[in-house]
Amino acid sequence: MKKVYFLLLHLCVGGVEICVLNVANALAARGYDVTLLCLLRDIELSDQVHKRIKIRYLTKFHRGGSSWVYKISRRVICNISLWRAIVSLEDSVIISTRNEYTILLSKYSNKSNLNIAQLHHDYVGRKGIEYDFKYKYKNIDYFVLLTDDIRTEVETIMEGYNLHTKYVVIPNFLPHMDFPPSDIKRENIAIAVGRLAPEKGFLRLLDIWAIVQKQLGEEYKLYIIGDGVERQKIESKIQELGIQPSVKLLGLLPNKDTLTLMWKAKIYCMTSFTESFGMVLLEALYNGVPQIAYDVRVGPRNLIQDEVTGFLIPDGDKETFASK
Repeated sequence: MKKVYFLLLHLCVGGVEICVLNVANALAARGYDVTLLCLLRDIELSDQVHKRIKIRYLTKFHRGGSSWVYKISRRVICNISLWRAIVSLEDSVIISTRNEYTILLSKYSNKSNLNIAQLHHDYVGRKGIEYDFKYKYKNIDYFVLLTDDIRTEVETIMEGYNLHTKYVVIPNFLPHMDFPPSDIKRENIAIAVGRLAPEKGFLRLLDIWAIVQKQLGEEYKLYIIGDGVERQKIESKIQELGIQPSVKLLGLLPNKDTLTLMWKAKIYCMTSFTESFGMVLLEALYNGVPQIAYDVRVGPRNLIQDEVTGFLIPDGDKETFASK
């Protein structure tokens, strides 16, 4: 049986990393020899790695560091380290998790390897990525996409440029989870989970919540789980809108604590500007929480049945979102 290698940036909490670990753990549980090749030594998720999986760190770097010299040297050394790892592998399955890794994999991987690329996000709006699809994926054997509509688009982009790569749709999935305990009672809680970054749209969620609080007072609470670069902006906007009595920023929480709050919640809110195939929407579906999400280009529409399991809102329509 061929060995399986995943090319990863780090083992920090994030949608991509969790999705990759779910696949790696599933393969390890079925007897595959799996190794995670990590460029950075950040290990928040290391306790969620299957006991049969090996972890190999390619550099001594970590996330963070504000110096531009540090960031440039880290990037250069990471690229060199990843190139060395790729050229050293033979007769293996190598799975890339990022576009820049896929380019290196296609260019330098040994012909005895099976090369697999994954796309974990919407490619639209990412500078140069369609050019990469056309000209830099020629030795990728399988390109794994999350949804049928993205596969159709990517096939069209690469048509006439790449006759080798095969396209496969494999949606994200959840590992085994316990059902909500029978004694859990739903409370007047709306919940949102994610990285506090501009693309996740938490600032516009606060605008929506201001409308809700104006109509309902402080009867409902909004819990936001996650951390990131926009935390300070979010805290300031909560104060500015005067909604601090009904909004709680809970920071990063262990997955078990997040699920417990999800079991208690009555509403899940997603206000992202761009999405792919959100794991949090899967978790909300699994736990019976109705979801309200902006109908951005891809993502929520692939998971939410409008008016059945939740509501898809025209992107940017805050009044309708608040009403639902």
